Amino acid sequence: MTGGYDERCAADLAAVCEGRDLSREDRAWLARVVTGAVRPNRDKPLWDLAHALAALARLTAAGEARDLVSLALDPGLARPAGLAARLGEGRVQGAAADARGLVLTVGAGWRTTWAGLARLLALAEFLLTAEDLGQFALVSGWFGDLAAAPDGEAAAFLGKRLARHLAAYRNDHLPLAPLERRFRALLGHLRGRTDFGDDDILAVWCAEMEQGERVGFRTVAEHFVTFEAAACLRGGLDGLAAAESLDAHAGWEERLDASLADLVAGEPAEALVDLLAGLADGPKSLNGPKILTGAERDDLADLLRLEPFHRSRPLTTLRATSFGRVQSGLANRLRRGGGGPEIAERVACAEAETYPALAERVGALAAHLDRMLRIAAALRVPADADGLGPEVRAALAAALSDIRRVRRAGFDDPDRLAAGFAQADTALLRLAEEVGRLQRAVAALDRQRPLAPAFAADRDVFARTFARAYASEAAA
Repeated sequence: MTGGYDERCAADLAAVCEGRDLSREDRAWLARVVTGAVRPNRDKPLWDLAHALAALARLTAAGEARDLVSLALDPGLARPAGLAARLGEGRVQGAAADARGLVLTVGAGWRTTWAGLARLLALAEFLLTAEDLGQFALVSGWFGDLAAAPDGEAAAFLGKRLARHLAAYRNDHLPLAPLERRFRALLGHLRGRTDFGDDDILAVWCAEMEQGERVGFRTVAEHFVTFEAAACLRGGLDGLAAAESLDAHAGWEERLDASLADLVAGEPAEALVDLLAGLADGPKSLNGPKILTGAERDDLADLLRLEPFHRSRPLTTLRATSFGRVQSGLANRLRRGGGGPEIAERVACAEAETYPALAERVGALAAHLDRMLRIAAALRVPADADGLGPEVRAALAAALSDIRRVRRAGFDDPDRLAAGFAQADTALLRLAEEVGRLQRAVAALDRQRPLAPAFAADRDVFARTFARAYASEAAA
């Protein structure tokens, strides 16, 4: 995966490059086209290929007893000289070939050199033979459709088909391809920067909503989480590419593969949420003590889903929790066709939870998790343990008193309680640490940007954006 593509893609590229004995420059060109690294328009080579095939179809119809597939796979046409020798004198209405190259005069007009045509035929072979000929019948059928009517309009249509086909191939075989579309709006806003703040995230979401996307604010924030992780990975790659010898980075290939795999296979934002879902008293547990209620789980999931932003960008966490719930309510009502307040009422964000209220909720969660940790620690110490100091015994007594005061399922059954906390205490420790970090980050934010006026300003922004995006439903 270190090249940005999987083994299947590497094998497909190697088969064409070695079979046609391509030069280093032509190999690099083909790899850039396949991986979408051609700028500014990655689809331009496919548009060129379609027009080249249209011109070839007209020439071959005049003399060559070969179809387009045979031309693309003919090793004798892998070099510019071979193409010029075979096709250089061809001429029919709408197409011509001479010592300079190939010309399609039908439609808008198009031309290429013999060297350019050789590259395009290599791309045609890749499209025909990739995935062990898995798409051969489909692509060759498209070539046949063009051969039946090889004009500029048919070429443009084939170019679009091939562009969609290669895009699907990239999504299947280039691990980072699905992430790229996410980053386009981000990169456009940041203008090459990799550093960003809470207001950058809000600005990108507002811009996408104004374009009619109706994308969730939390979704855009999650894209920034992934973007930040990718930027950190890129920084590591820049270090590996520096003048210092790679020998100084023992195991760099393995570490690079692992980093890419982590970025692609697991969204960085999901780690704490997965930990929360696996807690011993979760939905799949029938016998564990009720350490967390359903509401507490929902709050923790909302507040920690954007890891690590709950530590580094608490304002985005508050925005996603407060206004993300409003937007989810809008989406749910539209999907169900009814239920709850009307759209016009919802877009005003009257029900959005204020940031000070969320800060209090964070504090309550932190206090509850600390209490659960004290209980977990007490359950690990035998009641008749020797050598305990007075402070430890006092802490144990307080924790045992906490157990008696907790009015939740399972806390009145010692065996069930001990078993449940034995499975949950590691997860509880991590959750308590992260909620504590969020609490401190929110407190620091409040000192720099007081929460109450920050919420009022944000409510105006979200309400205006929702009103524009859902105006047609609100008026219905």
